Amino acid sequence: MIILVVAAVLVAAATAYAIWAMGQERRIETEVRLDARANEVWAVLTDFPAYGEWNPFLTAVSGLLAEDERLDVSFAGEDGKVRRLRPRVLRVSPARQIRWLGKLGPGGLFDGEHYFVLAPQEDGSTVLTHGERFTGVLVPLMSKSLAETERGFDAMDAALTARLAAAQAD
Repeated sequence: MIILVVAAVLVAAATAYAIWAMGQERRIETEVRLDARANEVWAVLTDFPAYGEWNPFLTAVSGLLAEDERLDVSFAGEDGKVRRLRPRVLRVSPARQIRWLGKLGPGGLFDGEHYFVLAPQEDGSTVLTHGERFTGVLVPLMSKSLAETERGFDAMDAALTARLAAAQAD
């Protein structure tokens, strides 16, 4: 009888945690003004074979950039390890936005909707919003990893700025 009570308490606690954790969405978002037109930013962001040349965070991306397709994305952690995921492309709007969804396991554990949103400005520059929305039961346990991801976004944004400046100088 005690085993059943303990098991019921554990199941109830796990269920309560899962319900609570599913409501603990976390969003990372950076914004950078780029001295380039949206189509120029788009050209760099979608030139996946060149990512290894300039991108310190997303070190490799391959696959067809089309809705419902899967990409193969490699990203570098601060520990030097390269991790891979196979997100599904959710939205592609040329010179406007890219969104993909990566999942740990079957989904619901730790899911991330990654996005790049380009906003053309009247002065010819582009504001890039680079973000990711994390959901799932593991989100509350991933603070360190999410802080590292935010630093990776900042590094990528700085490298993108430099890449665009170098292209304009050529």
